Amino acid sequence: MMDYTMEKKNAGFTLMEMLVVIVIGFIIVLLVYQTMQSTIRVSAVIQEKITDMQRVNFFLTSFSSRLLCIVPDSKNNSFTSSKVSIELDEYNSRKIITYEIEPDETGKFGLTVGEKDILLNTECSYPALSGLDSIEFSFFDGDSWLTDWDKDTLPQGIAITFVRNGSKIFFPVKLDIQSVQET
Repeated sequence: MMDYTMEKKNAGFTLMEMLVVIVIGFIIVLLVYQTMQSTIRVSAVIQEKITDMQRVNFFLTSFSSRLLCIVPDSKNNSFTSSKVSIELDEYNSRKIITYEIEPDETGKFGLTVGEKDILLNTECSYPALSGLDSIEFSFFDGDSWLTDWDKDTLPQGIAITFVRNGSKIFFPVKLDIQSVQET
Protein backbone atom coordinates (compact mmCIF):
# COMPACT_ATOMS: atom_id res chain seq x y z
CA MET A 1 0.00 0.00 0.00
CA MET A 2 1.23 3.43 -0.76
CA ASP A 3 1.85 6.00 1.88
CA TYR A 4 0.24 9.26 0.92
CA THR A 5 1.71 11.60 3.46
CA MET A 6 1.88 15.24 2.82
CA GLU A 7 5.38 16.23 2.05
CA LYS A 8 6.38 19.78 2.70
CA LYS A 9 7.98 21.31 -0.35
CA ASN A 10 10.54 24.08 0.11
CA ALA A 11 10.03 25.64 -3.29
CA GLY A 12 9.41 29.40 -3.76
CA PHE A 13 10.01 32.39 -1.51
CA THR A 14 8.32 33.46 1.63
CA LEU A 15 6.66 36.83 1.96
CA MET A 16 9.46 38.07 4.21
CA GLU A 17 12.11 37.15 1.65
CA MET A 18 10.19 38.97 -1.08
CA LEU A 19 9.88 42.11 1.04
CA VAL A 20 13.61 42.10 1.83
CA VAL A 21 14.47 41.77 -1.88
CA ILE A 22 12.07 44.59 -2.79
CA VAL A 23 13.50 46.89 -0.10
CA ILE A 24 17.10 46.15 -1.16
CA GLY A 25 16.17 46.74 -4.82
CA PHE A 26 14.47 50.02 -3.91
CA ILE A 27 17.54 51.16 -1.95
CA ILE A 28 19.81 50.35 -4.92
CA VAL A 29 17.55 52.26 -7.34
CA LEU A 30 17.40 55.21 -4.92
CA LEU A 31 21.21 55.29 -4.57
CA VAL A 32 21.67 55.20 -8.35
CA TYR A 33 19.11 57.99 -8.75
CA GLN A 34 20.78 60.16 -6.08
CA THR A 35 24.19 59.60 -7.67
CA MET A 36 22.87 60.65 -11.07
CA GLN A 37 21.16 63.73 -9.62
CA SER A 38 24.35 64.75 -7.80
CA THR A 39 26.39 64.24 -10.95
CA ILE A 40 24.01 66.36 -13.02
CA ARG A 41 23.92 69.10 -10.37
CA VAL A 42 27.71 69.19 -10.01
CA SER A 43 28.28 69.15 -13.77
CA ALA A 44 25.87 72.10 -14.17
CA VAL A 45 27.80 74.09 -11.54
CA ILE A 46 31.11 73.17 -13.17
CA GLN A 47 29.76 74.19 -16.58
CA GLU A 48 28.68 77.57 -15.17
CA LYS A 49 32.13 78.14 -13.67
CA ILE A 50 33.85 77.15 -16.90
CA THR A 51 31.62 79.51 -18.88
CA ASP A 52 32.35 82.31 -16.41
CA MET A 53 36.10 81.66 -16.57
CA GLN A 54 35.98 81.66 -20.38
CA ARG A 55 34.12 84.98 -20.33
CA VAL A 56 36.76 86.51 -18.03
CA ASN A 57 39.58 85.04 -20.13
CA PHE A 58 38.01 86.39 -23.33
CA PHE A 59 37.63 89.85 -21.78
CA LEU A 60 41.23 89.95 -20.50
CA THR A 61 42.57 88.80 -23.88
CA SER A 62 40.48 91.44 -25.66
CA PHE A 63 41.51 94.09 -23.13
CA SER A 64 45.23 93.42 -23.58
CA SER A 65 45.10 93.19 -27.38
CA ARG A 66 43.12 96.41 -27.64
CA LEU A 67 45.55 98.28 -25.41
CA LEU A 68 48.32 97.35 -27.82
CA CYS A 69 46.44 99.09 -30.67
CA ILE A 70 46.12 102.40 -28.82
CA VAL A 71 46.70 105.66 -30.70
CA PRO A 72 49.29 107.28 -28.41
CA ASP A 73 48.70 110.98 -29.09
CA SER A 74 44.90 110.97 -29.11
CA LYS A 75 42.99 113.50 -27.03
CA ASN A 76 40.38 110.78 -26.44
CA ASN A 77 42.72 108.80 -24.17
CA SER A 78 41.87 109.26 -20.49
CA PHE A 79 42.75 107.14 -17.49
CA THR A 80 41.16 107.03 -14.02
CA SER A 81 40.71 104.22 -11.52
CA SER A 82 37.05 103.81 -12.52
CA LYS A 83 37.14 104.59 -16.23
CA VAL A 84 39.58 104.08 -19.08
CA SER A 85 38.87 105.60 -22.46
CA ILE A 86 41.22 104.92 -25.36
CA GLU A 87 41.29 105.61 -29.06
CA LEU A 88 42.62 102.75 -31.08
CA ASP A 89 43.24 101.69 -34.63
CA GLU A 90 41.66 98.25 -34.88
CA TYR A 91 41.26 96.45 -38.21
CA ASN A 92 41.85 99.70 -40.12
CA SER A 93 39.03 101.38 -38.26
CA ARG A 94 39.32 104.11 -35.64
CA LYS A 95 37.38 103.38 -32.47
CA ILE A 96 37.01 104.90 -29.04
CA ILE A 97 36.73 102.16 -26.43
CA THR A 98 35.54 103.01 -22.93
CA TYR A 99 35.86 100.63 -19.98
CA GLU A 100 33.65 101.91 -17.18
CA ILE A 101 33.11 100.49 -13.69
CA GLU A 102 29.54 100.70 -12.47
CA PRO A 103 27.89 99.53 -9.23
CA ASP A 104 24.88 97.25 -9.56
CA GLU A 105 21.74 96.95 -7.45
CA THR A 106 23.20 94.16 -5.28
CA GLY A 107 26.19 96.17 -4.05
CA LYS A 108 28.57 94.43 -6.43
CA PHE A 109 30.34 96.00 -9.40
CA GLY A 110 30.29 95.46 -13.12
CA LEU A 111 32.44 96.54 -16.02
CA THR A 112 30.77 97.92 -19.13
CA VAL A 113 32.56 98.28 -22.45
CA GLY A 114 31.46 101.04 -24.79
CA GLU A 115 32.58 101.12 -28.41
CA LYS A 116 32.27 104.08 -30.74
CA ASP A 117 33.34 103.70 -34.35
CA ILE A 118 34.56 107.14 -35.41
CA LEU A 119 34.39 106.48 -39.16
CA LEU A 120 30.96 104.83 -39.23
CA ASN A 121 29.57 106.97 -36.38
CA THR A 122 28.07 103.97 -34.58
CA GLU A 123 28.01 103.22 -30.87
CA CYS A 124 27.29 100.18 -28.73
CA SER A 125 27.91 99.09 -25.17
CA TYR A 126 27.77 95.75 -23.42
CA PRO A 127 28.53 94.29 -19.99
CA ALA A 128 31.94 92.62 -19.92
CA LEU A 129 32.17 91.51 -16.28
CA SER A 130 29.57 91.41 -13.53
CA GLY A 131 29.21 90.33 -9.92
CA LEU A 132 32.60 91.70 -8.86
CA ASP A 133 33.33 92.44 -5.21
CA SER A 134 35.73 95.23 -6.22
CA ILE A 135 37.44 96.45 -9.36
CA GLU A 136 39.83 99.24 -10.34
CA PHE A 137 42.31 100.28 -12.99
CA SER A 138 45.87 101.27 -12.18
CA PHE A 139 48.65 102.77 -14.27
CA PHE A 140 52.40 102.13 -14.20
CA ASP A 141 54.70 105.15 -14.40
CA GLY A 142 57.95 103.17 -14.39
CA ASP A 143 58.29 103.02 -10.60
CA SER A 144 54.87 102.36 -9.09
CA TRP A 145 51.21 101.72 -9.88
CA LEU A 146 48.99 104.83 -9.71
CA THR A 147 45.19 104.99 -9.57
CA ASP A 148 44.89 108.12 -11.72
CA TRP A 149 46.93 109.18 -14.73
CA ASP A 150 46.97 112.90 -15.44
CA LYS A 151 50.06 113.08 -17.64
CA ASP A 152 50.01 113.86 -21.36
CA THR A 153 51.88 110.67 -22.23
CA LEU A 154 50.73 107.08 -22.06
CA PRO A 155 51.49 105.05 -18.95
CA GLN A 156 54.07 102.27 -19.32
CA GLY A 157 51.44 99.78 -18.25
CA ILE A 158 47.75 99.52 -17.47
CA ALA A 159 46.39 96.97 -15.02
CA ILE A 160 42.94 95.87 -14.07
CA THR A 161 42.49 94.45 -10.57
CA PHE A 162 39.28 92.79 -9.50
CA VAL A 163 38.00 90.53 -6.75
CA ARG A 164 35.38 87.93 -7.58
CA ASN A 165 34.15 85.22 -5.21
CA GLY A 166 37.11 85.84 -2.91
CA SER A 167 39.71 85.50 -5.69
CA LYS A 168 41.82 88.54 -6.53
CA ILE A 169 43.01 88.92 -10.11
CA PHE A 170 45.68 91.45 -11.05
CA PHE A 171 46.14 91.67 -14.82
CA PRO A 172 48.83 94.10 -16.02
CA VAL A 173 49.41 94.98 -19.67
CA LYS A 174 52.71 96.53 -20.72
CA LEU A 175 52.41 99.31 -23.27
CA ASP A 176 55.38 99.48 -25.64
CA ILE A 177 53.84 102.30 -27.62
CA GLN A 178 55.81 105.51 -27.91
CA SER A 179 54.13 108.84 -28.34
CA VAL A 180 55.21 110.98 -31.27
CA GLN A 181 55.98 113.68 -28.70
CA GLU A 182 58.41 111.35 -26.88
CA THR A 183 60.44 110.42 -29.97
